[in-house]
Amino acid sequence: MVFRGKRRRDQSSRRQQPLLPKSCLDYLQRGLTQNGFYVLVDDQSHPYMTYCDLSSELGSAWTLVMSWQTAKFRDLPHFKTKVFAEDAPINAGSPNWFVYRETLARMKSIRSQSTHWRATCDINSREVIDYEDYLRGRFVDLDIFEWQGGQTCFPIDYVNIRGKAAGTGTTLAFWQNPGSYILHTDSQNTTCEFFYKADPLVDFFGYYGDGISSEFRCSATPDATTQWWFGGYLSKERFVQNNSQPVGA
Repeated sequence: MVFRGKRRRDQSSRRQQPLLPKSCLDYLQRGLTQNGFYVLVDDQSHPYMTYCDLSSELGSAWTLVMSWQTAKFRDLPHFKTKVFAEDAPINAGSPNWFVYRETLARMKSIRSQSTHWRATCDINSREVIDYEDYLRGRFVDLDIFEWQGGQTCFPIDYVNIRGKAAGTGTTLAFWQNPGSYILHTDSQNTTCEFFYKADPLVDFFGYYGDGISSEFRCSATPDATTQWWFGGYLSKERFVQNNSQPVGA
């Protein structure tokens, strides 16, 4: 009798213990808003360390999946030729700004809890995001794990390259091919609705094999960095900054 009663209490206690989150959005939903290192669990319930951005964009949470010092490490295959669908971890479980890429399994686990992806520039040296040199899209519009190809137009949620910006539904050209280049856009004049013309050709938010721009924040200095994140929003409402820059879902 005592054993059965004790077992019921232990089982009840275990049921009441909160499960470890699978994405940073879970932490935001629990009321945490401090950016920093957090523990997540993957699809096999294995814990690992990640970096969460819980405050830079109102009502959203972002899990860092990749970051590198653009000029120094742009030729590493992890950041140049290995597409998102390939497993190419470096410093996995030890997130940092300068040379980091998570495992494919963990990326897929985070993606399963995310609605959006975004790319940022040199975020580690900035106190706030001002949405310059910034890219955000929805997995439903461009699933960066599934799609591979060249110069294909996809609708994005928001893009800003050197101050030239466009909002929801605007199309932007992307490239991503295994063995050739990781997901990125560039300065070609494409048939898509948005492009940032630069001559000679330079790349934005990844690859950087065609060239880098000293005017683009991700590559403006030798120490500048590029980041990719997966995330989502607490609500479906869209917030608008300065009447022109959408910063919500």
